[in-house]
Amino acid sequence: MSTVNQPAWLVPEPFLDEPLGLLRPGKEAQIDLIRRTGADGSSCLLVQKRYVPRTVSAKGELESLGIERASAFRHDVQYREGRQFRKTRDRRAVERMSAYGRRLMQDRWTGHEHRVMSALWETGLRVPYPVSYTEDTFVLQYVGDPDGAAPQLARAQLGPRELADAAHQLEAGLALMVGEGWVHGDLSAYNLLWWEGELWFIDFPQALDLAANPQGLNFLHRDVTNVAQWFTQKGHPIDGEALFASLL
Repeated sequence: MSTVNQPAWLVPEPFLDEPLGLLRPGKEAQIDLIRRTGADGSSCLLVQKRYVPRTVSAKGELESLGIERASAFRHDVQYREGRQFRKTRDRRAVERMSAYGRRLMQDRWTGHEHRVMSALWETGLRVPYPVSYTEDTFVLQYVGDPDGAAPQLARAQLGPRELADAAHQLEAGLALMVGEGWVHGDLSAYNLLWWEGELWFIDFPQALDLAANPQGLNFLHRDVTNVAQWFTQKGHPIDGEALFASLL
């Protein structure tokens, strides 16, 4: 297991994780809520992101893993450009999508999301704190309270002033992200959370290195125009093309 330096509010090891139920399914992962309790009795709520297998080799495999539905994520080769396997054996396994190749790709996506979010968290971007990851799970900070998780921006009830504030935070967050050389790659009002007046960026498994991936600018343009269109439809106009140009 890999970890980054944990903030003080996380419980000390050894700890026990108690599953509390499904928060939401996703196209690449299932999001569950867990309660982590340390040996000293302290506890906190965390999110456990369980990545759905890209391919299912046997009937009943998803059920045995406790996952409700298969991955709906497609065309991931566009996102993987710029992420190369060093060993020839590994590259061949991925090309053939053998069992070993599938495990490599699963770890590549989980580890990649953890590394990107760790780097962005260190810069001050409002992302859930990345706690740890294994081959197929990613544990991160829970945004919400005991009564419920923070809503996706698309489902939040925002007044005009809050909408303007969210738009300002969006532009500042995008500038910080691009300044660090990253593109979200799948940004929309469903991959943003709104909680206590703050906008949170989530879901980074497909994040792109702007310099290494030749499709980086295209994905950045799509991200920006997607969210700009959503804000415009909600009554707070954002010029997507102007925002895209400012980020460059």
